[in-house]
Amino acid sequence: MQSILVTASVIFISTSIDDLVLLMLFQAQAGKKSERLSILGGQFVGIGILVIISLFGAYFATRLLQGWAIGLLGLLPLFLGIRSLVSKDGEETSQKNRKKSLLATVSVVTIASGADNLGIYIPWFTLLERGDLYLALGVFALMILLFFALSALLAGLPQVRLLLTRFSSVLVPVVFIFLGLSILSEQGTFKALFQAF
Repeated sequence: MQSILVTASVIFISTSIDDLVLLMLFQAQAGKKSERLSILGGQFVGIGILVIISLFGAYFATRLLQGWAIGLLGLLPLFLGIRSLVSKDGEETSQKNRKKSLLATVSVVTIASGADNLGIYIPWFTLLERGDLYLALGVFALMILLFFALSALLAGLPQVRLLLTRFSSVLVPVVFIFLGLSILSEQGTFKALFQAF
């Protein structure tokens, strides 16, 4: 049991450390409690979908979602980054739409940057008994809460908050675009698409 707790913690941290930076950027832009809850909800939805995909992958012992095809998920943050660069900050949107958009954005970015999660989760899940799997998923849920709290703490530091607030309108799109291009490149998607033509 102790080894599962430690292994699950190490696996989550190693595959989700990049999410901490993204969470800090989202936290710096969140002004209300409802927006922070949308960020947390988006993280749960994103990680949850990655876990479900990994469970199916482990169950069928298939490589269907690995390789260049998973790299296509990189198009999502790339699109979000470009859209964020060209859209105006002063656009009027209702709070309801903003909350939905924030939850969806966090979910999509978490899923799109989850190629490493899938690459680790799928083979690891094949080794776990049902009880150990439930324990691991409980650890993942606790780690999501921990990452959320840590990102809020770091984004709340005056120097970090000033930096993120001042440059987030440029930093967020640039990070998304870089993330999208990295996913497409690391998974061999560019190479596969060029070979197809």
